[in-house]
Amino acid sequence: MKRETLHSFFDGTATSEEVQSVKEWLAESEEHMKELISERAFFDALILSKNEEETSILRVEKQRRVYRRIGVELLKIAAVAAVIAGIAFSVYSAKMNEVRSERHTLSVPAGQRANLRLPDGTNVWLNARSVITYPSYFSDDVREVELNGEAYFEVAHDARHPFVVHTERYDINVLGTKFNVESYTDSRSFSTALMEGAVEITVADNPLHSIRLAPNQKAVETDGRLSVKAIDEYESYRWREGLLCFRNTPFEELMSRLETCYGITVRIENDRIRRKVFSGKFRISDGMENILRLLQQEERYVFECDESESVIYIR
Repeated sequence: MKRETLHSFFDGTATSEEVQSVKEWLAESEEHMKELISERAFFDALILSKNEEETSILRVEKQRRVYRRIGVELLKIAAVAAVIAGIAFSVYSAKMNEVRSERHTLSVPAGQRANLRLPDGTNVWLNARSVITYPSYFSDDVREVELNGEAYFEVAHDARHPFVVHTERYDINVLGTKFNVESYTDSRSFSTALMEGAVEITVADNPLHSIRLAPNQKAVETDGRLSVKAIDEYESYRWREGLLCFRNTPFEELMSRLETCYGITVRIENDRIRRKVFSGKFRISDGMENILRLLQQEERYVFECDESESVIYIR
């Protein structure tokens, strides 16, 4: 079986004829089932190789023991299929439903970003320190993923199967659209910005409370409540290109963004600079210290790291 066909089968872009050919190929021998399982692991590893920065430090947290258990069961099914193909197909379908329920977790380290395509064809960009959990295959009813961090989604349109992004406090429901979500569990901030289509945001523990966004609108949580605002600039969403963009941003807010990006703590001990506003554009790959040095060209201050290099003091 061609690798391209199997990869199309994995990411949900295979034609009905290709899907049928894969099923028939699997029923021919146990070796084909082993090859499928091996190729699936290779396919998942390729997701991380799409990162334009340091691809080697991205990690996929796999549930390998669960896969091995399911793999043994699938091998048994394949053996039966070689004798009674018709029965095997029905059992195979049941086992594939088990595989669909298995979850994958992709984590992006500090200062990095990643891009992956979900099984339905949805394109997702993940910002630094973001984690997404998604199934091997989406169920017949709804497409659901879990997000901790920031992500930009281009959802594949499918009116019959709604797409839902679950965050710690809110759920974002869509059919087909482009939008940005920021929801880190170690931060109380939450925002969703809509570029195309329509989304509905509901409180996770109170589905009756919802807000609907139109294009060029964003929902921002302030003091525990969501408010809808117009998107006044799109530069800040260029993190997908590896850029950190800001305009007339107070130093304190800018440091908060850098904390999120690089996974460090910034302690501002210089009150004079706290509300000083800055505008600029940096590459995230430049690193925290280089950015702070460049900002020193506009305002005088000193900074130093503690011994663990996890805390930076601004004086």
